[in-house]
Amino acid sequence: MTPGREVTFSTEDFHQALLALDSEIAKSKNLRAAAPIKLLSAGGFVAVTLFHNRNSTQDIDYIIDPDTKNVTKVKEKLQKAISAVAQKRGLVEEWINSRMEVFAVGETKRHLFYDSIAQGVVLWQGTNLIIYAAKWEWSLARKLKRIGSERRHIDVSDAVEILAQMVQENGSPLSYELVKSWNTIVYTPLDDAAIKQVAEAFVARFGYAGISTP
Repeated sequence: MTPGREVTFSTEDFHQALLALDSEIAKSKNLRAAAPIKLLSAGGFVAVTLFHNRNSTQDIDYIIDPDTKNVTKVKEKLQKAISAVAQKRGLVEEWINSRMEVFAVGETKRHLFYDSIAQGVVLWQGTNLIIYAAKWEWSLARKLKRIGSERRHIDVSDAVEILAQMVQENGSPLSYELVKSWNTIVYTPLDDAAIKQVAEAFVARFGYAGISTP
């Protein structure tokens, strides 16, 4: 890999890397005992593999099932398996990483995990590993917070795709009041301008409202 070059992964790149990880998991007694290992993901991996509004992204962000038996040991062994795949395939060390765990801790993480499993959107599944999409409400709230602080176009695109999924499942636009109430998810008031930006981008894309006006 060229130093300083941004490394990104397509759907097929991720598929091949995850197949390799699935095989590495099978080599570990601790990981085999916990298999299938369940993870949640959000952000770029969802955009690339499910929504296809991006061709590639830099990594897979994940949260591991907090109720995994011997979860601390499993995390340690999983990281070794991830590193082994990176070394064998010439990938960046953090091609899949748990940095998003800082956004959900304690009982919040547990509720998020099981709500996400109940949502039932599987992003990738092998013999020993399964990755679910994080609950849409949580993912969209995180995106709106990020848009409020960074104003990245790609985050608006991601948010529109998540909102479309929610509108389809809901059968109608989401209320502005509901979206604003997600400050309890991100622990800070959501930016009105960010909500408006996503709402307008949704109308521009689909021709109808995804968020009802207050």
